[in-house]
Amino acid sequence: MAAFPRSRSRRAALRGRLASWVVALAAAILLLQLFAAAAHHDHELAAKSQHCVACALHAQPHAAPPEARPAPAPFGWTLLHTLASLPPAFPAAHAARYLLPPSQAPPSFLSLR
Repeated sequence: MAAFPRSRSRRAALRGRLASWVVALAAAILLLQLFAAAAHHDHELAAKSQHCVACALHAQPHAAPPEARPAPAPFGWTLLHTLASLPPAFPAAHAARYLLPPSQAPPSFLSLR
């Protein structure tokens, strides 16, 4: 027995397929525009024109990767992380498992006393 009626699941599947086709069509249009803009040259390759889309795209400045300066971690945070990840020194300090009510028990405010 299905959780949803068959027509509703078919509609959802159709909607998902339609959305993926729309995204694929938009990506294809974008790629065609980029290829057409980059391939259109009405002048010599050595000359640069202000009205040429490919030359304008090529003239865009390329950003350099940011400088990475690795620094050592502070000693206090390293020590705190090490101490926090250690197993507890006194496991008896924790509540015993047999003292906890089972997970199927009702909340205490619902119980009749």
